[in-house]
Amino acid sequence: MMRYIFVFAMFIHGFIHLIGFLKAFGYGKLDGFIAEISRFNGLFWLMACLLFVTASVLLLLKNENWLWVALIAGSVSQILIFMFWQDAKFGTIVNLVVACDVIFVVMGKDMSFFLRD
Repeated sequence: MMRYIFVFAMFIHGFIHLIGFLKAFGYGKLDGFIAEISRFNGLFWLMACLLFVTASVLLLLKNENWLWVALIAGSVSQILIFMFWQDAKFGTIVNLVVACDVIFVVMGKDMSFFLRD
């Protein structure tokens, strides 16, 4: 059950990154943001989205590589959050949860905690 909750949280967090991509490329009316996002940075928001979604799918499929993808996703995400702190600071909470889970697994704790149904 815990795995499904974590997968859902990473999946949603990943899709939230699409907001940065949409804002950068002018899709939709997104007026609630302070910072302007360049198209170049918008591609990084899209990359963070795709990495989190990929990590979610890998974890759902019980593929152990999910944690490396999640680690990269969290790193990209946190760099973007630092760059756009006013608009994205609350994403740090989810990134910390992901980082703690990855560290927990990498430090040799039992992976079955996340791979159980």
